[in-house]
Amino acid sequence: MLDDQFLVDYQHVTIVRNGADLLKNISLQVHSGDFITLEGMVGSGKSTLLRSLYADVPVAQGSARVLGFDLKQLPFRKVSKLRRQMGIVFQNYLLFDNKTVFDNLKFVLDSLDFKVDGNQKDYIMSVLEKTSLADKASVFPHQLSGGERQTVAIARALVHKPKLILADEPTGNLDGDTAAHIAQILFSYSQQGAAVIVATHDEPVFADFQHVGYKINGTSLDKIE
Repeated sequence: MLDDQFLVDYQHVTIVRNGADLLKNISLQVHSGDFITLEGMVGSGKSTLLRSLYADVPVAQGSARVLGFDLKQLPFRKVSKLRRQMGIVFQNYLLFDNKTVFDNLKFVLDSLDFKVDGNQKDYIMSVLEKTSLADKASVFPHQLSGGERQTVAIARALVHKPKLILADEPTGNLDGDTAAHIAQILFSYSQQGAAVIVATHDEPVFADFQHVGYKINGTSLDKIE
Protein backbone atom coordinates (compact mmCIF):
# COMPACT_ATOMS: atom_id res chain seq x y z
CA MET A 1 0.00 0.00 0.00
CA LEU A 2 1.28 3.47 -0.91
CA ASP A 3 1.16 6.71 1.04
CA ASP A 4 -0.42 8.89 -1.65
CA GLN A 5 -1.46 12.54 -1.55
CA PHE A 6 -4.66 11.83 -3.48
CA LEU A 7 -7.45 9.34 -2.82
CA VAL A 8 -7.55 8.91 -6.59
CA ASP A 9 -4.58 9.70 -8.81
CA TYR A 10 -4.99 8.79 -12.49
CA GLN A 11 -2.19 9.99 -14.77
CA HIS A 12 -2.43 9.45 -18.55
CA VAL A 13 -4.68 6.43 -18.10
CA THR A 14 -6.11 4.44 -21.00
CA ILE A 15 -9.04 2.06 -20.56
CA VAL A 16 -9.79 -0.41 -23.35
CA ARG A 17 -13.18 -1.99 -24.11
CA ASN A 18 -13.76 -4.59 -26.81
CA GLY A 19 -10.25 -4.02 -28.17
CA ALA A 20 -10.68 -0.27 -28.64
CA ASP A 21 -9.67 2.71 -26.51
CA LEU A 22 -12.78 3.71 -24.57
CA LEU A 23 -10.96 6.41 -22.60
CA LYS A 24 -7.49 7.53 -23.56
CA ASN A 25 -4.77 9.53 -21.80
CA ILE A 26 -7.09 10.70 -19.02
CA SER A 27 -6.00 12.25 -15.73
CA LEU A 28 -8.06 12.62 -12.57
CA GLN A 29 -7.00 13.61 -9.05
CA VAL A 30 -9.35 13.43 -6.08
CA HIS A 31 -8.75 14.74 -2.56
CA SER A 32 -10.61 13.99 0.67
CA GLY A 33 -13.77 16.10 0.78
CA ASP A 34 -14.10 16.43 -3.00
CA PHE A 35 -17.54 16.13 -4.59
CA ILE A 36 -17.10 15.25 -8.25
CA THR A 37 -19.51 14.59 -11.10
CA LEU A 38 -18.67 12.59 -14.22
CA GLU A 39 -20.96 13.67 -17.04
CA GLY A 40 -21.55 12.26 -20.48
CA MET A 41 -24.06 10.51 -22.68
CA VAL A 42 -25.29 7.00 -22.02
CA GLY A 43 -22.59 4.60 -23.18
CA SER A 44 -19.84 7.22 -23.07
CA GLY A 45 -17.81 5.32 -20.48
CA LYS A 46 -18.84 6.85 -17.14
CA SER A 47 -19.72 3.51 -15.57
CA THR A 48 -16.60 1.87 -16.96
CA LEU A 49 -14.45 4.60 -15.45
CA LEU A 50 -16.08 4.02 -12.07
CA ARG A 51 -15.57 0.27 -12.42
CA SER A 52 -11.88 0.83 -13.09
CA LEU A 53 -11.62 2.69 -9.77
CA TYR A 54 -12.71 -0.40 -7.83
CA ALA A 55 -10.58 -2.72 -9.95
CA ASP A 56 -13.44 -4.34 -11.83
CA VAL A 57 -12.10 -3.09 -15.19
CA PRO A 58 -8.33 -3.11 -15.78
CA VAL A 59 -6.29 -0.04 -16.64
CA ALA A 60 -4.43 -0.68 -19.90
CA GLN A 61 -1.91 2.15 -19.73
CA GLY A 62 -0.79 4.95 -17.43
CA SER A 63 -0.47 5.36 -13.68
CA ALA A 64 -3.57 4.53 -11.62
CA ARG A 65 -3.61 4.75 -7.84
CA VAL A 66 -6.70 4.59 -5.66
CA LEU A 67 -6.73 4.84 -1.86
CA GLY A 68 -3.01 4.17 -1.83
CA PHE A 69 -3.21 1.05 -4.01
CA ASP A 70 -1.42 0.87 -7.35
CA LEU A 71 -4.07 -0.66 -9.62
CA LYS A 72 -1.47 -1.73 -12.18
CA GLN A 73 0.28 -3.83 -9.52
CA LEU A 74 -2.73 -4.93 -7.47
CA PRO A 75 -3.03 -8.72 -7.06
CA PHE A 76 -6.52 -10.18 -7.01
CA ARG A 77 -6.20 -11.21 -3.35
CA LYS A 78 -5.89 -7.54 -2.35
CA VAL A 79 -8.84 -6.21 -4.33
CA SER A 80 -11.12 -6.78 -1.35
CA LYS A 81 -8.84 -4.61 0.81
CA LEU A 82 -9.25 -1.78 -1.68
CA ARG A 83 -13.04 -2.15 -1.81
CA ARG A 84 -13.40 -2.26 1.98
CA GLN A 85 -12.48 1.44 1.98
CA MET A 86 -15.15 2.27 -0.62
CA GLY A 87 -18.88 2.59 -0.77
CA ILE A 88 -20.34 1.67 -4.16
CA VAL A 89 -23.84 2.63 -5.30
CA PHE A 90 -24.89 0.58 -8.32
CA GLN A 91 -27.47 1.56 -10.93
CA ASN A 92 -29.70 -1.41 -10.10
CA TYR A 93 -29.34 -1.10 -6.30
CA LEU A 94 -28.21 -4.75 -5.70
CA LEU A 95 -30.09 -4.91 -2.41
CA PHE A 96 -30.89 -8.20 -0.69
CA ASP A 97 -34.61 -8.65 -1.28
CA ASN A 98 -34.89 -11.29 1.46
CA LYS A 99 -33.46 -8.92 4.08
CA THR A 100 -35.09 -5.90 5.66
CA VAL A 101 -33.66 -2.43 5.18
CA PHE A 102 -32.04 -2.72 8.62
CA ASP A 103 -30.54 -6.12 7.81
CA ASN A 104 -29.19 -4.91 4.46
CA LEU A 105 -27.02 -2.45 6.39
CA LYS A 106 -26.21 -4.95 9.14
CA PHE A 107 -24.97 -7.42 6.53
CA VAL A 108 -22.33 -4.92 5.37
CA LEU A 109 -21.08 -4.28 8.90
CA ASP A 110 -20.94 -7.99 9.71
CA SER A 111 -19.28 -8.93 6.43
CA LEU A 112 -16.55 -6.32 6.89
CA ASP A 113 -16.28 -7.01 10.63
CA PHE A 114 -16.74 -3.27 11.07
CA LYS A 115 -16.73 -2.25 14.72
CA VAL A 116 -18.97 0.63 15.72
CA ASP A 117 -18.78 2.81 18.79
CA GLY A 118 -21.48 1.57 21.13
CA ASN A 119 -24.42 -0.59 20.14
CA GLN A 120 -24.62 -1.78 16.53
CA LYS A 121 -28.40 -1.52 16.37
CA ASP A 122 -28.33 2.08 17.57
CA TYR A 123 -25.61 2.91 15.06
CA ILE A 124 -27.54 1.44 12.12
CA MET A 125 -30.68 3.29 13.18
CA SER A 126 -28.68 6.53 13.33
CA VAL A 127 -27.58 6.00 9.71
CA LEU A 128 -31.16 5.29 8.68
CA GLU A 129 -32.29 8.41 10.54
CA LYS A 130 -29.78 10.57 8.68
CA THR A 131 -31.02 9.22 5.36
CA SER A 132 -34.73 9.58 6.29
CA LEU A 133 -35.23 5.81 6.39
CA ALA A 134 -35.76 5.16 10.11
CA ASP A 135 -39.43 4.32 9.57
CA LYS A 136 -38.48 1.79 6.87
CA ALA A 137 -36.05 -0.27 8.99
CA SER A 138 -38.28 -3.36 9.12
CA VAL A 139 -39.50 -3.11 5.52
CA PHE A 140 -38.23 -5.30 2.67
CA PRO A 141 -36.81 -3.65 -0.49
CA HIS A 142 -39.61 -4.90 -2.76
CA GLN A 143 -42.08 -2.94 -0.62
CA LEU A 144 -40.30 0.35 -1.30
CA SER A 145 -40.49 2.89 -4.11
CA GLY A 146 -37.59 3.30 -6.52
CA GLY A 147 -36.39 6.40 -4.72
CA GLU A 148 -36.54 4.65 -1.35
CA ARG A 149 -34.58 1.67 -2.70
CA GLN A 150 -31.94 4.04 -4.05
CA THR A 151 -31.73 5.75 -0.67
CA VAL A 152 -31.25 2.37 1.01
CA ALA A 153 -28.48 1.58 -1.45
CA ILE A 154 -26.76 4.83 -0.50
CA ALA A 155 -27.23 4.25 3.24
CA ARG A 156 -25.71 0.81 2.81
CA ALA A 157 -22.75 2.31 0.96
CA LEU A 158 -22.17 4.84 3.77
CA VAL A 159 -22.68 2.58 6.76
CA HIS A 160 -19.03 1.48 7.11
CA LYS A 161 -17.71 5.06 6.83
CA PRO A 162 -15.76 4.62 3.57
CA LYS A 163 -13.15 7.11 2.39
CA LEU A 164 -14.51 7.10 -1.16
CA ILE A 165 -18.07 6.81 -2.48
CA LEU A 166 -18.68 5.85 -6.11
CA ALA A 167 -22.27 6.37 -7.28
CA ASP A 168 -23.41 5.24 -10.72
CA GLU A 169 -26.44 7.25 -11.95
CA PRO A 170 -27.93 7.52 -8.44
CA THR A 171 -30.68 9.93 -9.54
CA GLY A 172 -31.65 8.24 -12.79
CA ASN A 173 -35.40 7.81 -13.32
CA LEU A 174 -36.28 9.58 -10.05
CA ASP A 175 -38.63 12.53 -9.66
CA GLY A 176 -37.13 15.95 -8.97
CA ASP A 177 -37.65 16.04 -5.20
CA THR A 178 -36.33 12.52 -4.68
CA ALA A 179 -33.32 13.18 -6.91
CA ALA A 180 -32.53 16.33 -4.93
CA HIS A 181 -32.77 14.34 -1.68
CA ILE A 182 -30.30 11.76 -3.02
CA ALA A 183 -27.91 14.48 -4.16
CA GLN A 184 -28.10 16.16 -0.74
CA ILE A 185 -27.20 12.92 1.07
CA LEU A 186 -24.17 12.36 -1.13
CA PHE A 187 -23.01 15.97 -0.89
CA SER A 188 -23.41 15.99 2.89
CA TYR A 189 -21.23 12.89 3.15
CA SER A 190 -18.46 14.60 1.18
CA GLN A 191 -18.62 17.47 3.68
CA GLN A 192 -17.64 15.02 6.41
CA GLY A 193 -14.26 14.47 4.75
CA ALA A 194 -14.84 11.60 2.35
CA ALA A 195 -14.66 11.95 -1.43
CA VAL A 196 -17.71 11.31 -3.59
CA ILE A 197 -17.66 10.64 -7.34
CA VAL A 198 -21.02 10.56 -9.12
CA ALA A 199 -21.53 9.37 -12.69
CA THR A 200 -24.61 11.13 -14.03
CA HIS A 201 -26.44 12.33 -17.12
CA ASP A 202 -28.71 14.36 -14.82
CA GLU A 203 -26.40 17.36 -14.38
CA PRO A 204 -28.98 19.95 -13.17
CA VAL A 205 -29.68 17.91 -10.02
CA PHE A 206 -26.16 18.66 -8.77
CA ALA A 207 -25.97 22.30 -9.92
CA ASP A 208 -26.77 23.70 -6.47
CA PHE A 209 -24.00 21.73 -4.76
CA GLN A 210 -20.40 22.90 -4.85
CA HIS A 211 -18.61 20.34 -6.98
CA VAL A 212 -16.01 19.75 -9.65
CA GLY A 213 -17.42 18.49 -12.94
CA TYR A 214 -15.77 16.37 -15.62
CA LYS A 215 -17.28 15.49 -18.97
CA ILE A 216 -16.43 12.59 -21.24
CA ASN A 217 -15.99 13.82 -24.81
CA GLY A 218 -15.18 10.97 -27.14
CA THR A 219 -12.25 9.20 -25.52
CA SER A 220 -11.15 12.19 -23.42
CA LEU A 221 -12.08 13.36 -19.93
CA ASP A 222 -12.31 17.15 -19.74
CA LYS A 223 -12.72 19.28 -16.65
CA ILE A 224 -15.75 21.56 -16.85
CA GLU A 225 -14.66 25.13 -16.17
